[in-house]
Amino acid sequence: MKKLFGILTIALLVATAFTSCKKDSTDATAKAYLVKTISFTADWNGGISGYEFAYNTNKKVTGFNRTFDAGADGVFVYDYSVSGKLSATKDGSAYSAYDINAQGFITKEDWGGGEYATWEYDANGYCTKYYEFWSGVNHLKYQMEITNGNITKWTTYDDDGVTAKKIKEFFYSAGKNINGLHQANSIDSDWKPVGNFYGKPSTNLLDHFDYWDPRVTPVSKSTSTFTYQFDTKDRPVLATKTLTDLSTEIWGYTYYEE
Repeated sequence: MKKLFGILTIALLVATAFTSCKKDSTDATAKAYLVKTISFTADWNGGISGYEFAYNTNKKVTGFNRTFDAGADGVFVYDYSVSGKLSATKDGSAYSAYDINAQGFITKEDWGGGEYATWEYDANGYCTKYYEFWSGVNHLKYQMEITNGNITKWTTYDDDGVTAKKIKEFFYSAGKNINGLHQANSIDSDWKPVGNFYGKPSTNLLDHFDYWDPRVTPVSKSTSTFTYQFDTKDRPVLATKTLTDLSTEIWGYTYYEE
């Protein structure tokens, strides 16, 4: 099965090599497509992670199938039946539960024992802050800055909620992110943001980002850059991130045809 999946992956790479390599459309009115699958591979990942999403007639995500190296790794189903709540099951068993606001954004995840995580959003639907509540104290962990519809800065804080320990600054191409890919995620996951559960994605496709530890003097920045391959409908089908050490992380995308 691993060998077969590897062959299919190579076939996808070859096929996309003959498609447009230009930036995604700069026309904000271009047709948007729902993401059907996401694949992810990296040197450190040990295999290929895959996610296939399902939607209802209102284009709301209803769940997804997760795989690892083409082997089943969980069937997830979302339940929106209770007002202000979102729950998820994995293989039929309870997996997670959240509070959501009127826009469908997750505002709280209860960890039990009086501990929980919360998210804040601006009036335009972008996530701006993430907190963790434990030991009786609310700790600011992440803070995002938004400029012209793009997440441009992400600051990670130490447990005191005051000391910045990592900063990322994001820079974007002219290409519009028509299909709503989550790249500067407010949560470290390839599947959790799909459905805009943690706010809107950036308006443009990511070109590169710089990151550094502000506690270190002098400041030493690292950079990760993105390159893309597009299909004949100008949709990104491969996004490759090249890190400072020249290692890579690769995302593959397919879309529902409407």
